[in-house]
Amino acid sequence: MTTNQKKQKKTSKLIKLDKITKRSDYLRASKSKYVRTNSFVIQFYNRNDSSDPRYGITATKKIGNAIKRNKAKRRIRSLVKDLLPKYGKNGYDYVFIAKETLINENWEDLIEELISVLKDYKYE
Repeated sequence: MTTNQKKQKKTSKLIKLDKITKRSDYLRASKSKYVRTNSFVIQFYNRNDSSDPRYGITATKKIGNAIKRNKAKRRIRSLVKDLLPKYGKNGYDYVFIAKETLINENWEDLIEELISVLKDYKYE
């Protein structure tokens, strides 16, 4: 581990994000509001509590074979772990649905896209 990685590890927030694991939570989020972007769809569900934000990731077979789906999920997971503690709101569930364009999208564009969605969303 380099010194830069050690510094980054010390300065980064150590917030553990919870995952959505139950199918009923995914179904509840699917009936809520959503935002479409070029690379993914984000569904927002307000749980009406003050606990930390939770996230779920979905990649359908429309994206491609298992290798492409796993790559898409890894990219979303990395985005979520970096940006959701900073820009996510407590008491919300975020479900990310990957699109086919996510796999070949530039990383900086994905970061900007997610930040703009999380900042501009009209939370109720």
